[in-house]
Amino acid sequence: MKHLLLLSGECCELAKAELELFAGAKAIEQDGNVLIADAEKFDYSRPAFTKISAVFLFSCKKNELEKKIKEFEWQKYYKGSFFVRLVHIEQSMAGRIADIIWKKLKNPKVDFKNPKSVFVFIQQKDNVYCGLLLNENTEKFHARKAHKRPAFSPVSLHPKLARAVVNLTGIKKGIILDPFCGTGGILIEAGLMKLKPIGSDIDADMLKKAKTNLEALKIKSYKLLKKDATTIKIKADAVATDPPYGKASSLHKQNMKKLYSEFLANAYNILKKKSRLVIIFPNGISVKSKFKIIKRINIPIHKSLTRTINVLEKR
Repeated sequence: MKHLLLLSGECCELAKAELELFAGAKAIEQDGNVLIADAEKFDYSRPAFTKISAVFLFSCKKNELEKKIKEFEWQKYYKGSFFVRLVHIEQSMAGRIADIIWKKLKNPKVDFKNPKSVFVFIQQKDNVYCGLLLNENTEKFHARKAHKRPAFSPVSLHPKLARAVVNLTGIKKGIILDPFCGTGGILIEAGLMKLKPIGSDIDADMLKKAKTNLEALKIKSYKLLKKDATTIKIKADAVATDPPYGKASSLHKQNMKKLYSEFLANAYNILKKKSRLVIIFPNGISVKSKFKIIKRINIPIHKSLTRTINVLEKR
C-alpha cells in the first residue's frame, strides 16, 4: 500500500530510516519533508520522526488542485463523515475544497470533532499531496525530557530520539534491553510502546533514578538489574542503548573503544539471529564486531558534537 508521510524536519535521514527499519517502508518518491513510500500496515503511532501518516491518494501541481479534486473518486474512501485537514496551505481554502468533495459524495456529512474520514492535503513548494489520514503525531515528547522527570540526569537522550532508537531495532513486541540504562530514558519509551523493557547498569544510584522515572510514568512489566554490560547474561529480542561517552563519562577515547568492543562481543550472545542492536557512538568512533552493519546515521547534538547511530544485526 502506498503511504503519504510527512517527516519531521530535524533529520529526514533518521525519519526515513525509522520507517524503513520499523515499518519496512520502501521510499518511492521524496519531496522535501514529504515521502511517498510502499509499506504494509504498521503501528502508525510509533514512528517518532513522522508527523503525519496517510494512505496516499494523489499528487498534483498547486495550480491543478481544484481540477484534480473534482476528478477524484472520493466515495471510495468516504466512511460516513469527513473533514479536510490542510498542511502548509492557506486555511481559507478548506471550505472550497470541502465543498467540492461534498458534491462528489452520496449522503455527505462534515464532522469537525470525530470524522470517520480525514482527507489531508500537504503542500510542498509547488506540489500538493493528498491522503486519507491514518495518524497525526501529537506525542508530547517535551513533557518527558530529562529535566522534567523526577530523577534527573543531564546526559539522557531526548525522548524523541530515544523512541527512534527503539524503533530502529525493528522490534514489534517482546523484550528490549538497554544495558547502559542510566536513568531510564530508552526504557520509558519502550514501555510506552507496550514492549517489555529490561535495563541494567553498574551504578546503583542510576538504577534507583530509573526506577523512580519508570514508576512516575506508570511503566509496567519492566526489570532493572545491577549488571556489567560487558558480562551480563540475558536473552532479549532487541538491544537499544546509549553508552557513556565524552567528558561526562570520565572515559578517554581508548577506554571508550575498549568498553564498546567488549560490550559488542557480549551483546552478540544476548541476541537471536537476525535480531538488531542499535547503539549510539561519538562521531569518528568505529568498533569492529561480528555484527553486520545495517545503517549508520550521523545526528548533530549541538554545534561541537555529532554522534552516530549504528544499526547492527546479528548474522
